[in-house]
Amino acid sequence: MFSAPHTATVGRLVQTFSLKYKSGTAVFTAGKTLTSLTGSATILSTGSTASGTLVIFNITGSFTDGQALADNGTIPGAALADGTTSQVLDSYGQPSKTTVNSTITCRFFNTTATTPGSGVVLYNVDNLYVMYPSGTTLLDGDTLTSTDTGYASTFTVSEIKPAYMMATLHHYTARLTRLT
Repeated sequence: MFSAPHTATVGRLVQTFSLKYKSGTAVFTAGKTLTSLTGSATILSTGSTASGTLVIFNITGSFTDGQALADNGTIPGAALADGTTSQVLDSYGQPSKTTVNSTITCRFFNTTATTPGSGVVLYNVDNLYVMYPSGTTLLDGDTLTSTDTGYASTFTVSEIKPAYMMATLHHYTARLTRLT
């Protein structure tokens, strides 16, 4: 395992959907996983206990009218689906997206070059990269924000590459482009 002395916030733009519910017996919890017999999703925002509308993203499968819904909160939310999922649209009728943040451990680094004949190592500040553990997910286009000394900025992630050690995935590296 490599040393990961830095932390950063990953921002990912996700499309949002709504799902109405009824006959609730416990409040759903934002950030938890919503499940039914045929689907799952991450909860972004919730309504009241008895009824309301969940805003969800990262849907796998589907949700159908009347299906039992539950989440994995400390006190699991529970209700019945009141219809099926629908896209959340913005004021222009376009699919609504929101940024979802998570924190990762990582190591920032620059590529280096040596001045010919001098032995002086130069750090190329235009070539900034991040190394992160194999169990962490970053996607091209995600943003990465750091407050660590020397790397305090927001970056766009690109050129993600796996790194193997003895034929086993060890970590990933990604190129960073400074936004701010």
